[in-house]
Amino acid sequence: MLEACTKAGCTHLPPQEIRTDEALPTSQPAPAIQSVNATQIELRWIKPLSANGKIMQFDVFRKSNRQTASYGKERELPTEEKVVFREYETGKDDYVFIDSNLIPWTRYEYKVRCWNSVGHADSPWVVVKTSQDAPTGLSAPEVQHVSDNPHKLGISWSAPEKNNGVLQSYRLQRNELIFRFSFDASTFNYTDEGLLAYTVYSYAVIACTVGGCCTSEATKVRTLETAPASVNPPILQTISATQINATWMASIIQTGKICEYRLLVNNEQIYSGQGLTTVVSGLKPYTQYSFILIICTNGGCTSSSSINSQTMEAPPSNMVQPKLQVTGSESIEVTWKEPNDPNGLIRNYELRRDGVLIYAGQETRYHDFTLTPGVDYSYIVAAYNSQGSTISPPSKARTNPSAPSGMVPPQLRSWTSRDIMVNWQPPAQTNGVIVNYTIFCRDLTTTDVKAFTFSPPDNSYMSQSLKLTGQKPYSRYEVRSEACTILGCASSEWASVRTLEAPPTMQPRPVIELQTDVKGIQSMFLISWTMPKMPNGQILYYELYRRKVTHPSIITELALVYNGSSTLFHDKMLLPYTEYEYQVSSVNSEGKTSSAWTRSRTGQAPPEDLYPPSFLSVHSTSATVNITPPTHPNGIISLYRLFARNWTRSEDLLLSEGTLTQQTIHGLEPFSNYSIGVEACTCYKCCSKGPVARLVTHSSAPANQPPLLAENVKSMSANLQWNPPQSPNGIIQSYELQMLTPCPQPMQPIAQSCIAEHIKVVYTGTGQSFNLTDLQPYTSYNLKIISYNSVGSTASEWITITTPKEMPQYKAPFSVTSNLTTIYVDWSQTFQLNGELKEYVLTENNMRIYSGFDSRLHIPRTSDKTFLFQVTCVTDMGSASTPIIKYSTATDIGSIIPIVEEKTGILQSNTKFYNELWFIIIMAILGLLFVAIFLAILLQKAINKQPHKRERPPLIPLQKRTNLPNESFMGLSDTKITGCGSHVSNSNISVLCVPSQSQLSHAYSQTSLHRSISQLIDIHDRKSLIEDSVWDSLGQGRDSGMYPDDEDLLESIKGFSSVTKEHTIFTDTQL
Repeated sequence: MLEACTKAGCTHLPPQEIRTDEALPTSQPAPAIQSVNATQIELRWIKPLSANGKIMQFDVFRKSNRQTASYGKERELPTEEKVVFREYETGKDDYVFIDSNLIPWTRYEYKVRCWNSVGHADSPWVVVKTSQDAPTGLSAPEVQHVSDNPHKLGISWSAPEKNNGVLQSYRLQRNELIFRFSFDASTFNYTDEGLLAYTVYSYAVIACTVGGCCTSEATKVRTLETAPASVNPPILQTISATQINATWMASIIQTGKICEYRLLVNNEQIYSGQGLTTVVSGLKPYTQYSFILIICTNGGCTSSSSINSQTMEAPPSNMVQPKLQVTGSESIEVTWKEPNDPNGLIRNYELRRDGVLIYAGQETRYHDFTLTPGVDYSYIVAAYNSQGSTISPPSKARTNPSAPSGMVPPQLRSWTSRDIMVNWQPPAQTNGVIVNYTIFCRDLTTTDVKAFTFSPPDNSYMSQSLKLTGQKPYSRYEVRSEACTILGCASSEWASVRTLEAPPTMQPRPVIELQTDVKGIQSMFLISWTMPKMPNGQILYYELYRRKVTHPSIITELALVYNGSSTLFHDKMLLPYTEYEYQVSSVNSEGKTSSAWTRSRTGQAPPEDLYPPSFLSVHSTSATVNITPPTHPNGIISLYRLFARNWTRSEDLLLSEGTLTQQTIHGLEPFSNYSIGVEACTCYKCCSKGPVARLVTHSSAPANQPPLLAENVKSMSANLQWNPPQSPNGIIQSYELQMLTPCPQPMQPIAQSCIAEHIKVVYTGTGQSFNLTDLQPYTSYNLKIISYNSVGSTASEWITITTPKEMPQYKAPFSVTSNLTTIYVDWSQTFQLNGELKEYVLTENNMRIYSGFDSRLHIPRTSDKTFLFQVTCVTDMGSASTPIIKYSTATDIGSIIPIVEEKTGILQSNTKFYNELWFIIIMAILGLLFVAIFLAILLQKAINKQPHKRERPPLIPLQKRTNLPNESFMGLSDTKITGCGSHVSNSNISVLCVPSQSQLSHAYSQTSLHRSISQLIDIHDRKSLIEDSVWDSLGQGRDSGMYPDDEDLLESIKGFSSVTKEHTIFTDTQL
């Protein structure tokens, strides 16, 4: 600014702005780090301390040092700095930038560069390091089989592609169950043992840093196969005499994929394949066959026990011709054998001579007498079974001519088990000299006939006796004698004798068949045997011996388990999964013989003597359980199950299962009692449960707190009840009831300021109900209940209650103050509404001067006088009035005029009926009707009246109303203002502005007289009541319901009333 001065004074030019040139900015502060996590950093910075110009933009630079770590080794890879963010809005006080998609566990450096038109300035670098995060890029583990071991798997894995921190450990997850142990960061392999053969296992590896863990994809692998554990014998069904149908099933316990079934018949393989049935053909009728089933997997083969089956009968065949022995001139002895192929049980023979049936029976010989000597005879034999018959070829013989006769059978006596003494008599009719004797001996088992001929001078001929040696023990032989002369021979009948007994020999070993009892356990043997191949007598009984093999080199003492004549025995009282040996001895009257030992093992059974489990660690929802193997496993323990005993239901709850003796059970309820037991299994349906152990889980924070129940809600109280949390998870120690007065409160016609209170605890204790008092009517409250136990707490949802409405209540007197120009009336703290506000009514000396929703009013002060103010609050439930306050503007002192009715502080409205709104509206309508009628009469007279000369100059035309600055005070106006002195508030305040006496005297000039009066008449829409003769009524509004009681103003208005009345009768003027 330039100033020039003389002795008389100075003068200056208007100020002119000058701005210096910009320079480089300086002192740019370093950015502040607000928050850091694994992938993002939040930066905040401010403007430079010396901008030296207008800042045009900010650049955020970043450079990183990628830090890689693995098991204690770290190295950094620096990178070049680059701009990661530009800010062009430079009008703010501070700036924020969130740098995302960062690499975890990496050190970054940031700086801010600010630019103006001249150049830039850089802040110092600030260093920050992102936190660790879970690793990424973890490959699925590689699982390999351990050679020739189906119960082991080798697991190996590699480090993740991105460690994202310091790698702490690895853990393995098998079949979605995590191993309870972990591996350090340098271990990359593990051998898992104790697995089931031919079972699919899923393995995943978990890598962990401080920032978290990641789990790889799972690798599934099936363990190697083994031979089947047990094979049931095939099921046989005889179809015909030459066919047997054999069916079988796969093993119940899968230890591999079955690649082949083999069927052996009499130890000869007749089938190999994948089928489950076959028909064995080409068998011999009525023949017993032994069947054995072999099931093979890639891990080996297992055979079943032997089972026998017999084909059906068929018609016999290959009957050989009978043998004929001429025994005299009148007799022929016929003998025959069983057909070569009996194909069943021969029930009957028929012998025919020259086509005539001469014998039917089961014997294989017949002596035909009463024949004619020297005649040829033909004989055939027919053999019958249940399916048919066969006929032999014919045999022919001729009877002898006359020869000796009357040869009696020899006398036989068993001498030893191998010797027979034969004595015979000469024929009754020798018919000549006996040339020789012939003794015939026939073995009935082989039908072989031996002949011994004696002639004189043999001792046997002379003594007529013979000792047959070298016979079979306890075998029946038939002997006959024959005496011959020169003309012929005479034969006796066959005489039979049995050799004496000898000790039996060649006893076959017994056959053992493992059978299932009623419980489905293979715990008994069916032992069968046959008689010795050489019984050498009548077997009186059999002795079955048993011994237990506890170790390959230790065999227990013999035990006689059976003594009888049967060839079958069920041995039931056996120990499970134990190997036994059996031996059978055959006994006759001369001695006994024993078979070789046969060995077999009983099946697996449910384990016995299980122990209750022990607990290594117990948490609120899980526990680690230690399982003690049973004292008598009765087999190989293939599975352990952990169950929880349900005392109210028959079924127990399965918690966990596996082959390990340490298992972790999950999904338990906190602070709950469980009866945990162990179930051990050796095979399918071979499971048993042991005694239970009591498990009490730890407490945890309660959960699922139901909301409060509000009952009997009154205007100042409410009864609250609550229930314990649905999941207490411990002993509830206390309850805490919290209350909050929310915003907004119930709706009022005008917006009210609302400040949300802090949460207040209104009750703490163990009860489940509380009577909440000291409430305010027509007020909303938020309530919730918090339950506490020894571990934590849980809170219910907030509920909202609203107290009922009541009559409004007077609380405190309203305030009246003033200054030189305005009177301030404030009743904002006077009433408690207790309901929906309808209006406030302010009266002065029982005259309504305001009606509306505002709680403050500014009244223009025109002169000193004494006011009698009273405020009435009207709600939808009723009304309440304040005491009358007498206020003098001259002394600025107000006092309360006591009212007799005021006893409780709540006053009823005493407004006169003529001050009510409805009465004023009716009177205004009636007044308008009277004015309309009056104007109509005047206009009618004016039309009919002759015009007169003007007796005075015409009135000056009324100018159009303009809002001149110096005329803003004219007339009555209702305006919203915002404060006068100490009475300023943010709420709307109704102000009634009335011109002062000095302003009226200045405005009522000759030239503006009519305009001023028009303006005063034109304010009837402001709802003020001034003079009955001038205006009947003025409309009421929200912001003005009063009129000024200024006597000077009324006198001025009355002075102009004659002018307005005169103007109404001139119809030819310019009005």
